[in-house]
Amino acid sequence: MPVAELNLAVNISVGDGYLQDKGQKQLMFIFWGIIMPIIGVIGFIGNILNIIVLFRMEMKSTTIYFLRTLVVTDTGIIIGCIMGLSSVSITQLYPENPGMVHFTDVIYPHIYTPVNYIVMTLQFINVWVTVAVAIERYISICHPFTTVHICNKRNAFILIGSIIFIAVGYNIPRWFAITVTACDNKTNCFSIVSTDLGKTEGYEQYYAVYAYMVIIYIIPLVLLGILNTLLIKELMRMRRRRSVPTPNENSETNMSIVLVLIVVVFILCQTPGLVAQFWFLGEDVLTKWLCVSNTLFALNASVNFLIYTAVGRKFRHVLFKTFKHVCSQRRSLNQNGSYSHNGGTEMTKLTNMQVYDSEDMTDETCTLKCKR
Repeated sequence: MPVAELNLAVNISVGDGYLQDKGQKQLMFIFWGIIMPIIGVIGFIGNILNIIVLFRMEMKSTTIYFLRTLVVTDTGIIIGCIMGLSSVSITQLYPENPGMVHFTDVIYPHIYTPVNYIVMTLQFINVWVTVAVAIERYISICHPFTTVHICNKRNAFILIGSIIFIAVGYNIPRWFAITVTACDNKTNCFSIVSTDLGKTEGYEQYYAVYAYMVIIYIIPLVLLGILNTLLIKELMRMRRRRSVPTPNENSETNMSIVLVLIVVVFILCQTPGLVAQFWFLGEDVLTKWLCVSNTLFALNASVNFLIYTAVGRKFRHVLFKTFKHVCSQRRSLNQNGSYSHNGGTEMTKLTNMQVYDSEDMTDETCTLKCKR
């Protein structure tokens, strides 16, 4: 099995040995057992806040549908990285502890395949939804007169659904490429080994290395680089052309700036993963590089909240309004001591709340923008 396939494996067999026996435990523990859980916990909290805001009714642009998909996949990737990487790395602290030995030798080999499949599928969705939202922003800003026919809710759902369908199907071979077998000369122990399919050249080279490298890294990174460059140039031209932009233009521009930053961070965090596919560098080098690239992979899934709050005006406004409303409801409940005084539960009140400001009175969808 190629090293490129070891994105989530720690005790997968390679020939007659295991990665644990190759002197990489300490580096894996530093990156996956310490740094990654810290990033993951912070990112998970940030993504929960993203979900609270992005799924609010007043967040209704076509771009938001893509961002909702991204935050869901980001959250799943964080959970998968912690389950597939951090959990095993932490067990290296006390390798003789019976509980940790049981997890490493019994539990992890059985959860590896589903966790690997889910994370790889989420990665596929995350990458191509990022490309899709970059295309949507490019059309909205650079070709505004065609957006009425392209940028709408129906097409967004079709595109997102198609990406999910392809991702689920494309990663099915991963279910059948490895299997779990009992360890030699050791009871209550299992190892992850390649199946006959996993040992074929078609899987090891063309599917797990070449296709993965092209579909997940090369094509998306090239497209995102081109689209981001064109988008930045158009935003700079718009700023020079209009001294007093309309509120809707302000909102569209701000949304595009948010996306530009998301794409920049995506490129910076995902490019090291492309280097990790260069199997000719050698197993020892690639194993060390995977420690870094997988940590950046988790970081990429964790930082969008910071971008939204730092740059996204509407996101920040809705977030503050939501928590202000929650705090006011709590104060009211504490003062009156009952729910009935407010005529309903806090959840009902929060659901019905309307949050707008002068800039956000217009819908940000491409359709409404083109009808104006």
